[in-house]
Amino acid sequence: MREYKNKEARELDRIVCNGCGRVIAVRKGMPMEGVFSVRQVWEYMSGKDGEVDCFDLCEECYDRMTGQFRIPLTRTEQAE
Repeated sequence: MREYKNKEARELDRIVCNGCGRVIAVRKGMPMEGVFSVRQVWEYMSGKDGEVDCFDLCEECYDRMTGQFRIPLTRTEQAE
């Protein structure tokens, strides 16, 4: 969950993990640790047509969630 200092300018104040509720510090608009952010727009063929879901997870909650997958996620290295 993202909280903003100035809603009009969308100045990010802090991020709260939707999984565990832990606050993730933000400095100058940048999270100070890894955050998994989702913005899912549900389309016509779903039961949620027209709805938009948003959430943020800290790295620990992300690992816990993906660790439950029946088919493991694919992880590759990103070249800088």
